[in-house]
Amino acid sequence: MTIPSGQFVRLARTMMWLTTFGMVLIIGLSVLGFMIPDWTRNALLARLGQTAAALPLTPVTQAIAAAIAAVPIAIMVWGLWHVRALFAEFAAGRVFTPAAARHLQMFGASVLAQAPLGPLTALAFSVGMTMVNPPGERMLAIAFSINAEENASFV
Repeated sequence: MTIPSGQFVRLARTMMWLTTFGMVLIIGLSVLGFMIPDWTRNALLARLGQTAAALPLTPVTQAIAAAIAAVPIAIMVWGLWHVRALFAEFAAGRVFTPAAARHLQMFGASVLAQAPLGPLTALAFSVGMTMVNPPGERMLAIAFSINAEENASFV
């Protein structure tokens, strides 16, 4: 089945605006999430598990957590920026062009970069949150996880 060019252009424009909305939403909720202490604590608990329950949450540690989280968020937004640019190319009728291929390549690179960032940010969170503790109470933890519900469907 072929999609008429007018329908394809409308779909590309819609996806371009949805991607823009997604980027704004990610940035806005991330900033808001690190301004509200309970949201920051919940994010750390989700990221570090029960290890985060014992971590003190002060304005300094909250700022450290925001700085650490900014790295994967920035890479995600950078990837979405390229997806938006890719859809803009499609909306202009430039589908098989070097620019479209480059945007797709950059999006793929951002997805690939997210894989090692999971354990590295967990490590950085544990160090950053305990950095203000006295010697002997600092922690270095690394967390690996899988989504058990997702894997259960394959069993």
